[in-house]
Amino acid sequence: MPLIIASHDSLPYIDSPAPQTGPHSLSAARNLIASALPPSHLATPHPSLPPLPTSNLTPLAQAEQSRIANKEPLNAIDTSRYELPDLSSTAPATKTQLQQAYISSHYLRERLQQLALLDEFGKNAWLVGNAQLEEILRGVEKELVDMRESVEGVNRERKERQEAARGEMEGLDNGWRVGVGRVVEIEVEVGNVEEKRRRVLREGASAGG
Repeated sequence: MPLIIASHDSLPYIDSPAPQTGPHSLSAARNLIASALPPSHLATPHPSLPPLPTSNLTPLAQAEQSRIANKEPLNAIDTSRYELPDLSSTAPATKTQLQQAYISSHYLRERLQQLALLDEFGKNAWLVGNAQLEEILRGVEKELVDMRESVEGVNRERKERQEAARGEMEGLDNGWRVGVGRVVEIEVEVGNVEEKRRRVLREGASAGG
């Protein structure tokens, strides 16, 4: 899963959209940035992120995770011991068959007892469990509503601050543009003066020769 999902502009409420003309479009700029990034930048953690905590899983838990990752079946319980033995044969039962029959009988007796308990108390336990889950759900929904209100409040305050600074930002932006324009004009004039100086030097050299 990529670690970098999306990027957000710093002043989305007052920034003017980038011009969508030719190579100067916003998409072209983003593609240029993406081309300069390493291929693994979406999956490699950023150097400023703290290191991941070390795993405290037991060897048994790690083995189970490996089994799940490899999609291997779970063979932790041998169910054959709970199956009824084959009674179709007329030969005398062996000790192993008698043990299997005893285990199956004990298992079925315990299962009947558990089913009787479930029939007697299962409904109430199910209702109590549902009530507890509903209480948990109400708490989670309340936290969600509070979080949404908090996020809306932050966005509202952010928008108000940006709108309040709109005039100053536009003034600074216009001043920067005017300053850059003047620098360009000065550089052009300096180039013209330098060209005139060279021409005068060439003409003086020609007249002296």
